Amino acid sequence: MRLSSLLLTAAAGSLIAAAAIAQQAEEPPAKSGGLSDLQGTVEGLEDQPASEPMPEAAPETGTPAPAPAPAPEPRPTTPAPPAPPVTPAQAAHLDQAVARGRQLIAIARAGILSTQDMLSRVTDPDAAGIAGWIAEPQGNAMLVTFYADGDSGPAAVYRAEILGPRVVSRETFLDPAARPALTPIQARMARARAATDGLDHQACSTQPFNVFVIPPASADAPIDVYQVSAPTQRGRYPLGGHFKSTIAADGSVASSRGFTSACVDIEAPPVPEGQQPRPIAVTHILDPLPTEIHVFLSLWVGRPLIVATGEPERLWAVTGERIADIRQRPQQAPQGR
Repeated sequence: MRLSSLLLTAAAGSLIAAAAIAQQAEEPPAKSGGLSDLQGTVEGLEDQPASEPMPEAAPETGTPAPAPAPAPEPRPTTPAPPAPPVTPAQAAHLDQAVARGRQLIAIARAGILSTQDMLSRVTDPDAAGIAGWIAEPQGNAMLVTFYADGDSGPAAVYRAEILGPRVVSRETFLDPAARPALTPIQARMARARAATDGLDHQACSTQPFNVFVIPPASADAPIDVYQVSAPTQRGRYPLGGHFKSTIAADGSVASSRGFTSACVDIEAPPVPEGQQPRPIAVTHILDPLPTEIHVFLSLWVGRPLIVATGEPERLWAVTGERIADIRQRPQQAPQGR
């Protein structure tokens, strides 16, 4: 797999949205990829408030309306039973979802920063043989490695240390004979990424997937790989088309799942200056609890989410900081499932 189109898309920055919209009506969804539209993915990653009061409708002005007819007597109703308290096991699951969602955003941010820097030093990624990239935590920083397939296995072409919003160190290895081999764990991550290329997963946009590889907990632990659909229109973000695959130590795909049953976009128009972002309501039917993808989406879109799950329905407030159950029904229709 070659990354030139993906990397160049990420470097294009402000040109991404216009180019992607122009392609949307003509191109079928791409199967896989790495950094497509990653600039859009990491825009507006600041954490947002968990929720805000829904504003009341402003009073109308003009000619007074006629007095309404008397309302019929209300029928007695049986209130819905309150949701049970969150169990310790559920609380632990939600904490893990928040941690993983934040990890995905950290990898995305490191990917776009390192891509922009790499392209200033590797002018022709195809000629350099770059086949993919991976990111690993290194203290408070993130180490990003772009690699090529060599005779003895994958080897580094470019690597950079990302700390906050900056590249603080970098190394480039243009001579194939001088490229250092990846560490055993890095090589496993590269193979895990490649293992997802052949899966029958379809992106919910005209752009290739953004692919994020989670470093394993140990040398032989499974590796999770996320394929995330990229946006193709400013102000609209794919709610569907996101997948997680777990790759076993032997390189086989142990499990794979999608997080939605359909392709639906979240609409998130710009927030007027001086105003807080309003939450976006979505319905999730595949899991009883919100997932790491909801945390990722909240950070990605820059809005809190209100996620409806379960039967009977239960509501959750999702931000980049936490997932909390709520009792009040949102005053807007959910955008997707």
